[in-house]
Amino acid sequence: MDYSIIIPVFNKAELTRNCLTTLRATLEGAGEGEVIVIDNASSDHTPEVLAEFPWAQIVRNQRNRGFAGANNQGAELARGRFLVLLNNDTEATPHWLAAMLRAASQPDVGVVGARLLFPDGTIQHAGVAMSAFQFGSAGFAPIHDLYQAPGNDRAAKMRTEYQVVTAACMVTPRDLYRELGGLDEAFWNGYEDVDYCLRVRAHGRRIVYEPDAVLTHFESQSGIQRFRRVVYNLALLAERWNGKITYDACKLQIPRGNIYRMVREPQGLFVASFRSAPPATIIVHGDGAMTEAFDQTVRANAAPIAGVAYVATAQAIARIREEMEVRGERYLAIVEARCRLEPGWLDELVRQCEFSPQVGASTLAPELPAAQDVASVVADGRCTLLSLRNIPQHLRLRDFDTVDGAIADLMLRSIPGYVGVRGGSVRAAQLPPCAHDAAFVAEYGREIASLLTTDPQPIEEYLRALPKPQRPLVSIVTLSWNAPEYTRMALDSIRRFTTDPYEVIIVDNGSDSRTTDWLKTLVDVRVIFNETNRGYAGGNNQGIQAAQGEYVVLLNNDVVVTEGWLDGLLEPFARSSRIGVTAPRSNRVAGHQVLLDAAYSDINGAHLYAEKRRERFSGISYFADRAIGLCLCIPRRVVDEVGGIDERYAVGNFEDDDFCLRVRAAGYRIYICEDVFIHHFGSRTFAANKIDYGKTLDDNWKRFSAKWNIHKSADGGYNATAAIGRGFDRSLHYAPIDGALSAAPSPKPSLDGTAYRSEFLGIVRNDRDWEETALFVRRYFQAFSVDDATLLRIAAVDEATAASIARRVERIAERLGMDAARVADVDVSDETDVEDWTSRSTAAVSLRIDGRGSSRYLSLEELGDDRSPSALRRSIEAIR
Repeated sequence: MDYSIIIPVFNKAELTRNCLTTLRATLEGAGEGEVIVIDNASSDHTPEVLAEFPWAQIVRNQRNRGFAGANNQGAELARGRFLVLLNNDTEATPHWLAAMLRAASQPDVGVVGARLLFPDGTIQHAGVAMSAFQFGSAGFAPIHDLYQAPGNDRAAKMRTEYQVVTAACMVTPRDLYRELGGLDEAFWNGYEDVDYCLRVRAHGRRIVYEPDAVLTHFESQSGIQRFRRVVYNLALLAERWNGKITYDACKLQIPRGNIYRMVREPQGLFVASFRSAPPATIIVHGDGAMTEAFDQTVRANAAPIAGVAYVATAQAIARIREEMEVRGERYLAIVEARCRLEPGWLDELVRQCEFSPQVGASTLAPELPAAQDVASVVADGRCTLLSLRNIPQHLRLRDFDTVDGAIADLMLRSIPGYVGVRGGSVRAAQLPPCAHDAAFVAEYGREIASLLTTDPQPIEEYLRALPKPQRPLVSIVTLSWNAPEYTRMALDSIRRFTTDPYEVIIVDNGSDSRTTDWLKTLVDVRVIFNETNRGYAGGNNQGIQAAQGEYVVLLNNDVVVTEGWLDGLLEPFARSSRIGVTAPRSNRVAGHQVLLDAAYSDINGAHLYAEKRRERFSGISYFADRAIGLCLCIPRRVVDEVGGIDERYAVGNFEDDDFCLRVRAAGYRIYICEDVFIHHFGSRTFAANKIDYGKTLDDNWKRFSAKWNIHKSADGGYNATAAIGRGFDRSLHYAPIDGALSAAPSPKPSLDGTAYRSEFLGIVRNDRDWEETALFVRRYFQAFSVDDATLLRIAAVDEATAASIARRVERIAERLGMDAARVADVDVSDETDVEDWTSRSTAAVSLRIDGRGSSRYLSLEELGDDRSPSALRRSIEAIR
């Protein structure tokens, strides 16, 4: 006999009827066989349905033996050469079994799987891939390859070897099944097929996906029994197979132009998904001519390439630094020109970068072993891929003697943010020796090559050598606009429950005399009085500007804080330098931060509730893409990078969304602290001042949507993934904390004797200042030509030199393909007296594009919401 089909059933009688009714007509060409149905003690009318099919052998169990037990029971009865394990929630198409049996008859094949489609025609199963899983006991996660892709996807039509296929429809030799003991009944309705396939592979047999075997699968229709012991099943699988499987999810997807990524949803849920692979920019550095053959090998990858740039050694660090400035969903590959690359070198680096969210770089350094799971202390500049989304914005390339030293330093400084380096699993390149960098050795006391190691000791030494963090000064900024009774309660709770050192800054937004008279009596806080309401953004920016703390907390005035609130918000920053914002849970707050069980009746009840949460959830937090502006704790360095609160939003709403988007786009994480609870009265300022909350919300949504190109989803929310993936572009997204528009009295003569109508002033002191100015230079060249009578004046002071800056400006024009005869005017000069240099501006419109400290900015906020080059031209014309 050629085959024995084994179908376990438990209830769902109509699915079983459909499966058996349609089955026989699809078996043509499969040879002689039998059908065995194992009824796992169904309690519905399944026995009556099974009686309709006298050609099937029916076995009725008195208890539910589970999926594994039922299949093993059927295998003992089977007479066929091949066993066919088939779910009852399937509907077969013609010739499926004949195709599977042909594949199973090939040499060394131990298991064959089928193409299973959902009723809508999308793919449910086309093979199972293995993805790394960094949380919990399971070091890997089985994922259905091509899940929910179109059923006719090109990759789904290719016969492929996998490590695992699903037993929803599986063919395996009967003798092999019995030899290996069948499905392991220690599993309960889950992962027994994964375990069996891995045992078959360990036995030397192949696992094959057969695309010509097509069935519809009404997945998971056998009831909740399937999911009762998922955690147990995963733990058992991990105990047996951790370290013994191959992480092939990304390896399978990259040739298709995709990657697999385990995405952490709010409150800890992990979802595996495949998405388009981010593009890679490749910088090849070194002196000497590049050959066409080398260029072809550089590009010989399935991973998408945004562009390849060949850079001389002397300019390499500056060019890499410039390319890193916009992070987001981008890769940046750094390749030394002497490398001998193999096709697919970039694909291997991408695969390693996608191993986990903690990977900031992958490298093919030969000092590391070529193995599946290799972590290195650093990477260097020979053949390395940077995953820019995982490197926070404040970590920029510093100047060293060599590119190797600059990249190694960057990755060392990434360690406190739990950002690491992975080595390649294959030798995809032959690299020259690692460089000696005297500056690196002087700073770290080690050669770079000694840190290309899997030994964690250098990391431990590096972390021990870091200064011990001291309790920082925290500036608590809160706004006041009438409703003084709520501000008073908030201030009283801060005094009672906040640990020193801290300062409180109250910004009053034009309150009535009842409020301002009380505020003037306060002696332990700083109060800033505004004559008019500057809104949430303007008021908070004033507070941030006045703040002296290393951290700033933006806190609503209609709240009551609880014991340990500030300690809880600060604690995550001590664990990771990659965190950009922390925020609490509350009783009245939008979205995932709200706690629906906060059912107390008075403020004392709120404190008791907060105490219980603090004890129960101590140290527990979760990641999110946004946090509500009710309470945001922000490191000063993050404000320096992304700016303050965008003042385009009127009064309130969406300023916090906008700020969080900038934080996430700049590579930082937002952490919601489960152990911090703050009571919120809710929109008391709006109520006290009779503000139309709905209209304000709608108006600000339009501004937010236009700025970030985001649209509402069907449920009324929005998905910020694409905007975050585009990265933080300082010239477009930075929100200045203070204004900087100034006008000069009259036009000045241009370089050719005409008068300038508009002038931009930039001061460059060092590489950091140049990074900011370079973003504006690009926009300036795109917006203006020589006919516009505009001038960009750049003063080189301190470490910077006019000659160096001028060369950089020329390179930007060259990369933009500008006509040298038509490019807008730029004047670069060495200066010692910046004030005198600034005073020499006589253009009709003078815009300063430089700032320092916490107010570092490109001050273009006066130019309106649209920050494109064309808008810059229109706005300048209007100002004139």
